[in-house]
Amino acid sequence: MSRHGPDPERLFFGQLVGTARRLAADQGSIADAITAIRRTAGPHDDLLVQGAGLGVGAWSVNPGLPTDILAAGLLVGSVPRLDLDVLLHWITVGQQRGLSGARYRA
Repeated sequence: MSRHGPDPERLFFGQLVGTARRLAADQGSIADAITAIRRTAGPHDDLLVQGAGLGVGAWSVNPGLPTDILAAGLLVGSVPRLDLDVLLHWITVGQQRGLSGARYRA
């Protein structure tokens, strides 16, 4: 199987999570941060929930920088209609990855 370059969805996910991390580190207005994240996410609410859940799950088993959990909070706060079952699924995945040694931070 040949690889034809980076996966656009993974790149977009990285951009979305990176935006949340930068905004968390900037310590600006939460409302402005959520607006910026929503603008970046567009219709991809599923990726907001995924990023938040993975970040919270990984952080819960291996706490890192405060900006990591703040970024996850900004992501989850950016979801207009949050499905808690989906969030819990991604938190569990993040915990499993964190326990396995995989490094992921929201």
